[in-house]
Amino acid sequence: MFERFLEGVNYYDFPSLEVAIFSLLLAFVLSSSIALTYHFTFTGDDFPNNFFQAIVLSSIVTAMIIMSVGNNLAVGFGIIGAVAVIRFRTLISDPRNMIFMFAGISIGITTGVYGYAVSVSGTVLFCISAILLKYSKYGNIGQKFFEVFISYKEEVNNDLSRYLNFEAEVRIVSQRRLSDGSFKLEYLIKPEVFITEVQLFNELNKIEGIRELKVLEKKINSAL
Repeated sequence: MFERFLEGVNYYDFPSLEVAIFSLLLAFVLSSSIALTYHFTFTGDDFPNNFFQAIVLSSIVTAMIIMSVGNNLAVGFGIIGAVAVIRFRTLISDPRNMIFMFAGISIGITTGVYGYAVSVSGTVLFCISAILLKYSKYGNIGQKFFEVFISYKEEVNNDLSRYLNFEAEVRIVSQRRLSDGSFKLEYLIKPEVFITEVQLFNELNKIEGIRELKVLEKKINSAL
């Protein structure tokens, strides 16, 4: 049965129940492989579980839409109009995440038009490429550092490293006095140990005399 499906026979009308179930199951399996590859190659601190689910579910939804359209032009325009009404306000700031999401949607498209050979071979090549890139020099996420903005009620010792309980490179970027007499300083902190943005914030928040505190995590791409 599978050999017959992989022959590339075109089903442009509404598919039978057998073909529809096979297409949706194949979309689920292949998109799950894409999502697991994303999990394996993820290099951040907090893994986005919702994004993992979105990769899998998007392929199934896309396959359903493509199979529903078939070669019916009127239905296609109707679906475009229905989708246009929905406003997607979620921003994908990481280009890598956007590619993985597009890979899940592509699986839905290829299985929806019954291009099983394309969907299977494309998924295998995509997963292998993503894993190889993880172990290349371009898979290095770079050195982590933090931008710290602190406002003091009165002038204090500018050596921020004396308040930290871990080794780190601390550099003052700017220092100015505000109209109300308080002082505002900007630091760059490059820790030599692993520490999260929240942990650093809690550590610095113990300093007496702080009026305002803001910590931003940044990364330097060491592959460039």
